[in-house]
Amino acid sequence: MSDNMTKDGLPQKYSKAVIAIHWISAVLILSLFPLGKYLSNLEPIDKLPFIKIHAILGCIVFVLTLVRCVLFFTTDRPEHLSTGSKFNDFLAKAIHRAFYVLLLIIGISGIVTLVLGGYIDAITTASPSAILPKNEIMSLKIHNILAIIIMGLFVMHVAGVIRYNIKNKVNVIKERIS
Repeated sequence: MSDNMTKDGLPQKYSKAVIAIHWISAVLILSLFPLGKYLSNLEPIDKLPFIKIHAILGCIVFVLTLVRCVLFFTTDRPEHLSTGSKFNDFLAKAIHRAFYVLLLIIGISGIVTLVLGGYIDAITTASPSAILPKNEIMSLKIHNILAIIIMGLFVMHVAGVIRYNIKNKVNVIKERIS
């Protein structure tokens, strides 16, 4: 048995590609959330440069999530960590799966919002008047709700990692990625 493999023949660590996608996505998501909140308080004329940034970064996260989903089903990965609690094990798996699903859905809602909210027209024509009022864009409301849910999952994910590290006296990040 290799030092990098479990007794079941599974890798103990994630691939470099999965690790890179994880951390790039995390940084981008942590940038997108406050940028989106900032955008929600701006008038259309002031939004245009920030909408471009938000849309580009959001599309990058969407593509990275698609790639990560492909890698999830096509590459070996470590087993989920056992916490010693069936409920916590279930919760950890559910949070990970929810991230995949919600990141795909929020990406789609963002694309739909760009199109239906007039943002694409506003960007291509440099005319902020093409942007519909935010209360008229249903997909934007959905996008905002999903962003809040994702940030809640993010907090739960980080809290779970910290709890696991403290309880097991191990740096799980170092164990799984270095």
